[in-house]
This record gives sequence, C-alpha cells and structure tokens, in this order.
Amino acid sequence: MVCGALRVAVALLCVMLANHVAAQVSGDVQIVSDYRYRGVSLSEGQPEAQVGLNYDGVAGWYVGGLASGANLDGTRTAQVVAYGGYAGPISDELSWDGGASSAAFPRASAYNYTEAYLGLASENLSGRIYYSPSYFNQKARTVYAEINATYGLRENVHLLGHFGMLHPIAGNGPSAFDAASRYDGRVGISARYADWVAEVAWVAVQKTSAYYPTYADRNPHAVVVSVSFSF
Repeated sequence: MVCGALRVAVALLCVMLANHVAAQVSGDVQIVSDYRYRGVSLSEGQPEAQVGLNYDGVAGWYVGGLASGANLDGTRTAQVVAYGGYAGPISDELSWDGGASSAAFPRASAYNYTEAYLGLASENLSGRIYYSPSYFNQKARTVYAEINATYGLRENVHLLGHFGMLHPIAGNGPSAFDAASRYDGRVGISARYADWVAEVAWVAVQKTSAYYPTYADRNPHAVVVSVSFSF
C-alpha cells in the first residue's frame, strides 16, 4: 500500500503538470546492473529498471518521484519514492535546499519510511544530511550524511565520487545500538552523448551489522554499470 505522503506528492505533481504545460519538468529512465542504495544492494545483485520525474516550480519549490525494482528479505517488490522541497541561492556559487521524502514498498509495506533532509551545493560539490525517525521502519532514529563530487575530464566525461555515513541516534529496534556507523563509497566515470548517459562505478559499503531488510553483507562491494536516457 502506497503511503499517504506519496499520494499527496503525486497528486501535487499532476496538478502542476496540468496547470503549467511549459513548466520545468524533467525525467529519466535507467537500467542498472545492480541497484545499490547507499552502498547496499536492494536487488540481490540483479539488474533493475528505474524511472524518475521531477518538477521545478516557481520560487525554488520542487517535487518529484522515482521508482525502482527491489528485493527485500526475499520479497520481490518495488521501491517508490516521493520527495518535495525548496532550493535557494546563498551566493553566485553556492545554494542550499531542504525537504522531505517518503519511500514505499508496495509488497513489503512494513519497511516504508520517511526522511527529512538539508543540503548545500556548488557546481562540482554537494552535501546533504538526512534524518529518519524510523529508518526502514526498524524503530531506530538515524542520520545519514553524504558528500558528492564531480570532476570534468572533458566536456561530456566526468569523474564521480561519493562518500556516505549512516549513524544510529536512538531507538529500541534491532539495529538501534548493536550496529556502529556504516560507511559507503562510490567512485566512477560517466559519459554523455546527447540525452544518453553511461556510467561505470565501483561501489562499496562497510561490512557491519545490517540496517537493511536484505542480504546486505553478502557482497559489500561491486562494479555497477548503468545506462540512462533523460527527457
């Protein structure tokens, strides 16, 4: 069952699209060889198709959603994420954004969860901090912090880097205090041709007690290949 926040966000997106035919709407479809979420495979190492849609409204407001196949604790399902927030400039080279997201797993709704986030971004560097009152609905409050970087090798070729840390704050779930901070990283290269982007990346996650309802520690690192089309 898709959560209420997701229905609200999708409804709002539909209203915006209906009222602003020439609005700033963007999206993409993608195939990944392994769906890695914060370093952890949510597809049991199998390929997945993904789709995303985003609306950038007036005065910095935005809303959107994305969907992907997933495999949680042996259950084949989808992950559907709705998000919305506000982005504004700090200077000519720096901006900030804040908002919230809600993740729903239609065939594994016991793992639905929400997050609030706040971030900073420049042309080649960005960072965000996320807070969840019950991450993957495990009755544990968590903070996830990430830094993302890009470096242009050529006009359409970029090096990509990511570092993240998931840290438990408090709670009484199985992963509240028995698991230390969990780190993940990603290093890759991307190439764009027209509206197509191909990417190859090495993804790794620290092998500790799992926060996720999946076989998270089976393959703590992998090479992930993806191809996407933007519209």
